[in-house]
Amino acid sequence: MKCPKCHKEEMLRETYENIEIDRCPVCKGMYLDRGELKALLAKGQGNIADNLKFSPTSDIMDALDAFCFRCNKKMTAAKAPGDLDVNLCENCGAIFLDQGELATLQFNTQRS
Repeated sequence: MKCPKCHKEEMLRETYENIEIDRCPVCKGMYLDRGELKALLAKGQGNIADNLKFSPTSDIMDALDAFCFRCNKKMTAAKAPGDLDVNLCENCGAIFLDQGELATLQFNTQRS
């Protein structure tokens, strides 16, 4: 499956604390199935799977639409803690996070 945003490369599977995610090797965005975001944050894996450093690529990618490759539908923009714009599939509950967003969410949940 190609990246939901940049459509350039096949997503790569990575595992953190037995939670499997899909990551784009080009834009570094992450596709998370329903429940995976909550599980990663609960296990403190956000800072391990991602880092707080946003790159110019992540800023560009944030403005692009994402398409859920499981449902073949456009994902909608949703607000996450820290005023982040994430992409959500309203059909299956999958989430696409641009580079730096998972680590930012982990940071924000640790502070509250």
